[in-house]
Amino acid sequence: MSEDTIRVLLIGETEHGCSHVRRLLEKRGCSCWFGKSFDEGAELFDRHSFHMVLSTVPFHQHDQFLVRLRQLPSTVFQCFQVEDGCWWLPVVRKGEECLGAPALRASEFLGALDQIVEELRPARDLASREGS
Repeated sequence: MSEDTIRVLLIGETEHGCSHVRRLLEKRGCSCWFGKSFDEGAELFDRHSFHMVLSTVPFHQHDQFLVRLRQLPSTVFQCFQVEDGCWWLPVVRKGEECLGAPALRASEFLGALDQIVEELRPARDLASREGS
């Protein structure tokens, strides 16, 4: 894996539950890691930096992890299961809180995901060029 790969942390109760999003991200050239709890996510953060965090586990009762994410330039979404599917709520966008941002239906989230991946690519490419 090259240094300029977009790194995504997926947090969920089961890896299978995140497999659809993982496949979509990997098709877009992202590398994905999985943690089944915020404790595992924090351990992964100690070893890697992530451009994006997607969680199907609620953040309530995990304020310390969220505080840590707000200090980084990561983008964070949380998935909420609803009667007819799921909604993705933007929590942090490039280190800035997304207070009041609307939740996205699954299809809207996929469009937002594409946009975020594309936004990360130029920033990543610029950083790698500046480092050379």
